[in-house]
Amino acid sequence: MKTIKYILGILLMFSIISSCQDELSVDLSQRKFVRINKQSVYLNVGEKMILSATVDSLGSINKTFNWSVMDSQIATIESGSNNTAVITGIKEGNTVIKVESSDGELKYFTDLSVSGEKAVKILAIGNSFSEDAIEYYLYDLAKAAGHEVIIGNMYIGGQSLEGHWKNASENNPAYQLRYIGSDGAKNSFNDRSLMEVISDENWDYISFQEVSQLSGIFEGYQEYLPKLLDYAANLTTNPDVKFIMHQTWAYAEDSNHFGFPTYNNDQMTMYNAIVDAVWKAKDATSVDLVVPAGTAIQNGRTSYIGDRFTRDGYHLNLTIGRFTASCAWFESIFGGIKNNTFVPSVLSEYDAMLAKTAAFEAVESPKSVTQLIDFKYPEPNDFVLNAPMFIDFGEVESPAPYNNFRHPNDQKIGGLIDFAGNNSNFALEVAQSFSGTLERGLQNVLGLPRSASQDMFFTDGIRINESGFLLSNLNRDQKYTLVFYGSINDNNTETEFHVIGKNEGTGSLDNDNNLGKLVVIENIEPAEDATITIKMRPGQNNEQWAKFFGINAMMVLPEGMPVPVEPNTFNMTLPVYIDFGLRLSSAPFFNILRPNNDPHFDLPDASGANTGIALSFTSAFNGENQSGAFDNLLGLPGEVTVDALWSNRDRPRSGFTLYRLDPAKEYQFVFFGSRNGVTDNRETKYEAIGKNRGEALLNSSNNNSNVVVVSGIQPTPDGIVDIRVSAGPNNNNGDRFYYLNSFFIAPDGYVFPY
Repeated sequence: MKTIKYILGILLMFSIISSCQDELSVDLSQRKFVRINKQSVYLNVGEKMILSATVDSLGSINKTFNWSVMDSQIATIESGSNNTAVITGIKEGNTVIKVESSDGELKYFTDLSVSGEKAVKILAIGNSFSEDAIEYYLYDLAKAAGHEVIIGNMYIGGQSLEGHWKNASENNPAYQLRYIGSDGAKNSFNDRSLMEVISDENWDYISFQEVSQLSGIFEGYQEYLPKLLDYAANLTTNPDVKFIMHQTWAYAEDSNHFGFPTYNNDQMTMYNAIVDAVWKAKDATSVDLVVPAGTAIQNGRTSYIGDRFTRDGYHLNLTIGRFTASCAWFESIFGGIKNNTFVPSVLSEYDAMLAKTAAFEAVESPKSVTQLIDFKYPEPNDFVLNAPMFIDFGEVESPAPYNNFRHPNDQKIGGLIDFAGNNSNFALEVAQSFSGTLERGLQNVLGLPRSASQDMFFTDGIRINESGFLLSNLNRDQKYTLVFYGSINDNNTETEFHVIGKNEGTGSLDNDNNLGKLVVIENIEPAEDATITIKMRPGQNNEQWAKFFGINAMMVLPEGMPVPVEPNTFNMTLPVYIDFGLRLSSAPFFNILRPNNDPHFDLPDASGANTGIALSFTSAFNGENQSGAFDNLLGLPGEVTVDALWSNRDRPRSGFTLYRLDPAKEYQFVFFGSRNGVTDNRETKYEAIGKNRGEALLNSSNNNSNVVVVSGIQPTPDGIVDIRVSAGPNNNNGDRFYYLNSFFIAPDGYVFPY
């Protein structure tokens, strides 16, 4: 069915055509028309909109026009000046708007549709600070209170009021419109201009803010804010639009933002400057209200959270920081924040109320800081941890009862469960940023699911020198042991873990192809705010090109609980024989062809029995050769003695790690190295390092008769022995070549025939 607008428009067209006296006339004085600036008008019940009539500047300029609505029960309309009118939706339905000259000569019709309850439409003209404040929790707060909202953010990172005015005056399509519809769906639209976005939607609130480093300097507000307000006022279609000044927050006390020296690197100096500048700007312009998000954040900093509201020293953290700012917006526009039932999944009810209270007090007293005396300490948690707790880092999830922290951007996981399935109400959050996640498909011998060892949080230390977590809402009357595991198929990586509560502990972990090494830091007592801080950075031995460090999994144990890793119960009575190199040897030798990243599990003993022992290369060798002695006096197969792993001064140390040895027993290790056809001394040093350590020296040059033995070595409590190979002190080769052809593992005291 054709619309009324279409039918009447056709009639109007014929009327205009028939009124033409001469199609070829160049006399424009008789050209007359009127148009409504909206082809169709859509309103909600209770919503108002400004309409304007466009007339021919020559033939119609002196006419006066009347506005009407065909069905006055659906909407009312009131004429204004300059051919404008304000229409108000009354009830749901469809009708037609008419504008007509007082002499009846010109008229125009537009369809009107009125539906549903009015949505509150909020537009921010800002940057990443408006992103933090309104894009994540404001919609949920409004929905919980029964308010339908539409939220838009005209986003350009780091944009100032001066930049916004430049874009407005030049009509630059420079913005990304981030749009949250009334159903909560999020969309983004690139290349949008302020003109089209302000005029296309009937916004109830339009906000402005200064870029953070200039937010406490009045001159920018003084010069550019009045221009932007006039610009928006001339474009808005809402006669009741309210203009907002978004008062942003001061930087963290340790912020490294380039703009912080403007405020003497002092948080309170910056906060006071922002408050002063924003309220001066409000008083000097037509701004209707200030959203004191910055005061809300400063209020929050008086709580037990302290100065942890930002993620990088200036942008808000993704949990309580963003939520507090959103609460300030909600309270400023709607009121009733303390009775709002919405609680983000990443926050406890206690912390959510902390944020709501900070926002409420900010709106009550926007120019000064309110001490949150009821939130000086975290909510008491009397949960007693009696079972281990496991956290898996990375996007590949592990099955329950593992706690999965999928990505650093998730910022925080709460309600951590222990291995018995009990909710501890502990929480873990990213306190210092990571570079991201990696998935390398790596395995482990710890009994962890492969999903826990194959992916991780990582950081390139040349870009970010420290990353970390905050473990919070702990039982302050209990001490904890923290266990860390990290693995990467790379070389020369090491991660240092520094754990801080009332007391501290530090440990370092070699991540290279790590199948089972752990860092265990025992008996840490939570700080007064019931937190334990975990800081990570490159270890002292980290020589990887990007200073890589990372974490795959973490355990939280009650004080005194042993690390829950099943020991290897195999009773070793016969040796394990390992042949390195491409020449394959027959049983009982286990062949490892190249020194690559492939792990080797379940090494067999001389009888072929599975010992459960595993091996991985944790310090790379340069390569493999076949230049050793084939004929030997040891009775070994030539395939065992002729090929070798080798390195030189380019890699001063190479080696591998043995896992799942019995920590209650002692072992002996036999080494053979050989390089034929040389005349210099190519002495090689072999070290075995467990709970204790030993070493032996062997000149590999033309060796066909000697092995060396390191005996009496006890593994670490987690069943590990590191084998290190390097040039010996008597090695006089110019390139410091050193070799390992074969390697045997045996119980201490076993007598070899060699």
